[in-house]
Amino acid sequence: MPAVRSNIVPLRHARPGVVAYVKSPAEWFVANSGWIQGSTGVALIDTCGTEQATLELLRDVRKYAGEQELTVVITHAHGEHHNGLGVALREGGTALVAPGSLDLVKAGPQTYGNVFTYTRWGVLEPPEPEAVRAVPGHQQLDLGGATADVVAVPGVAHTAGDLVVHEPRSGTLFAGDLVFIGDTPMAVHGSIPGWLDALDWLQDTFRPRTVVPGHGPVATPGHTAFHAMRVYLEWLLEATVRQSNFTKLAKQASLRWPSWRNPERHIGNLMRAYADQHGRKLDVDLAIDAVLAAAGGRIDLDGLLGGEPVRRIS
Repeated sequence: MPAVRSNIVPLRHARPGVVAYVKSPAEWFVANSGWIQGSTGVALIDTCGTEQATLELLRDVRKYAGEQELTVVITHAHGEHHNGLGVALREGGTALVAPGSLDLVKAGPQTYGNVFTYTRWGVLEPPEPEAVRAVPGHQQLDLGGATADVVAVPGVAHTAGDLVVHEPRSGTLFAGDLVFIGDTPMAVHGSIPGWLDALDWLQDTFRPRTVVPGHGPVATPGHTAFHAMRVYLEWLLEATVRQSNFTKLAKQASLRWPSWRNPERHIGNLMRAYADQHGRKLDVDLAIDAVLAAAGGRIDLDGLLGGEPVRRIS
């Protein structure tokens, strides 16, 4: 696999500057981030999973935004989004998270040793606890001539603690992992019905013109990102109304969405959907084991993520 590319995508060139930091190809532990820049502050949406990738991200942020006050918004507590928070805050700043993610983010990096093999995490440390604050509802960041609306997602969706960030002047929504594009979503830590409710809430609340997904390319005006997610999540529920042969159903999903990366995630998503609609508690470890079995064993990130990050500006 080629090295991961970090593609800087300016979405609004004049201040407030809005930039999507798009990682490709969409893969395990490869996630998007971005930032919103005003005249006095910058909001960084998510970090990266490793020290090196986070340092590369911070260098690019500082090239655009200089030494302005940094606020890091963590969309949810999965390692590829928050592992680098301690790195990002080494020289000061604050972080905002949803209440449901607060404890996990404060606890520090997650490397999921039962799921991945990897040798290039670098030096990752937890953030200072007092620097991390919960946003239970809505908080507007004043960045100096620019604002960023940080909003907690109601209920359980992708996880039990999701946040989104909206920049109103450009109509840009940083959706975190509520939206995947070209990559199989991962639902084992959340709720399929809750995720569907969250998609409706996002559209009704923000009516975004541009969506930056947690994984995959930016969705530009006229996008169908929400519709595509909804079709998939509704299919998961429909497929598991009367069936629990998850292996068979996962093969059907791979045939229906043949271009999506990481099809091994389908089986875990089906197990989540079955548990949700039949009123059962999902054994998350068992679901992860099923995903790994479909993938052929623990996932080798050294092989998947290639060498040094390659940066380019579109």
